[in-house]
Amino acid sequence: MPIALLVFLLLGLIVTIAPGLLVGYFFVAVSGRLSLTARVSSLVALASATAALWLRLGEPANILLPLAMLVSFLVTLASGAMFLGLEARKRRAPRHPAPAWQNW
Repeated sequence: MPIALLVFLLLGLIVTIAPGLLVGYFFVAVSGRLSLTARVSSLVALASATAALWLRLGEPANILLPLAMLVSFLVTLASGAMFLGLEARKRRAPRHPAPAWQNW
């Protein structure tokens, strides 16, 4: 029985995390022309909306509903911030690679 409980908790965690990861990634991919402040504020609003979506999907009396909302919010923010950072790093990459040292 404890193994079945852990399996169901793991599946629930995967179901909670996957939409947040995808929403954060696709938001960064789509919002390329906005300024950074607009992208960050929109990402926070989108993460809040993703978390609020769990109110419609879950039962209000469920004890784990606030936890699912919190996990979804944090995962969406973390995913969006990570992909924004990766995109910024690509933009700041040097245009010309440094010359390699010659073998002595």
